[in-house]
Amino acid sequence: MLETKVFPALLLLSVLAPAVAPGQLAPGATRPAYNRSDAPNAPKQIHVDENCRILPDPAHPVPGKKQHPFSDSTICHLESVLRSEHIEERVAGNQLLRSSVIIQEHEFVLQNIAQYPVTFVVQQHVPEKWFVDSDPQPIAMEGRTAIFHAQAQPGEIVRLHVGMRHDNPLMPKTASTSP
Repeated sequence: MLETKVFPALLLLSVLAPAVAPGQLAPGATRPAYNRSDAPNAPKQIHVDENCRILPDPAHPVPGKKQHPFSDSTICHLESVLRSEHIEERVAGNQLLRSSVIIQEHEFVLQNIAQYPVTFVVQQHVPEKWFVDSDPQPIAMEGRTAIFHAQAQPGEIVRLHVGMRHDNPLMPKTASTSP
C-alpha cells in the first residue's frame, strides 16, 4: 500500500518541476551574444597601428586610466618601406589612356613573445583616393582604416605585406591609326 502512495507523489513532483533542464534557457529568454571573450583557447589580440605602435585593447579598457600607444621593436617593426612611381598606359578604342601611379608598401614584422597564441590586429590608414593593393587583402575596412589579421604561435615571427596604390589619370592621347 505504501508503494501506491509514493508513486502519485513522484508523478506530482515531476509535473510541478520546471520544464527547463540545466544549461537551457527559460521560455522567452534570449541567448546573449557570444563573442568568444570567455573562450580559454581563443587567441589573445594585440592591436598595432601603421607605425608599429602597440595600441591599448579597445575591448578591455583599464578603468580610470588613459592608456597610450607604445613602441616595442621586438614585437613589431617595419621593413622594406618602399615608394615607387610609374606611368601606366592602355589603349581603349583610338585613345591612349595614361595614369601616373604611386605605390607605397611596407612589411610588418610581428613577433609573438607571449606563451600563448596571439592574433595581431593591424590597422593601416588608407588616405583618400588611395586603395589597398596587397596580398593578403584586409579582412575589413572601417572608414579609411584597413584591418588585417595575422596569427602567431608562441615565439613565432610572422610577416605581413601591406601595399597601397594611388592612380592619377593623365590627359588621354589619340592613338595613331597608320600602320
